[in-house]
Amino acid sequence: MTGVLVEVSDSGVGMDEDTRRRCLEPFYTTKGERGTGLGLAMVYGMVQRHSAEIDIESTVGIGTTIRLSFPADTASVVTSTQILKPIALNRRLRILLVDDDPVLIKSLRDTLQEDGHLISITHGGQAGIDEFAACQQNGKRFDIVVTDLGMPHIDGRKVASAIKGISAKTPVILLTGWGSTDARRK
Repeated sequence: MTGVLVEVSDSGVGMDEDTRRRCLEPFYTTKGERGTGLGLAMVYGMVQRHSAEIDIESTVGIGTTIRLSFPADTASVVTSTQILKPIALNRRLRILLVDDDPVLIKSLRDTLQEDGHLISITHGGQAGIDEFAACQQNGKRFDIVVTDLGMPHIDGRKVASAIKGISAKTPVILLTGWGSTDARRK
């Protein structure tokens, strides 16, 4: 079969056979209130939409391997001469990170700094808005703002709206990850 195989393995806690059989069911979770049971169900839906197959192997105490097999569309097979190289930015970007989770801020900051960008971080929505406004007034404009969507008090939507009110052309990226008990998704 011509196609693409994506394989992801971990060395985590693994799954017993009953859990492995049910793990693709919507709303099935072993994480209690921390999980929605939608992660693997969404992967499974995506796999089906692409006429692909999914295979899951797991052993308790050893880990899990998930294989996704995508068929190739013979009409659009890419040859090695058609592969585009990533476009390198010719300048460092000034990026404002707005989040209420210090672990996520550190991860984003480290990743973006590794790519050479200049990062400013703020903890929470109002702090992000205040920092953006102050920098705009001082002529130290940000090239882009990355904000958590789900924050208490001033969420990412309000941050984006305020940023756009100050500087309509500044790109704003909203990103987040929510568990099932998170009421901020309203």
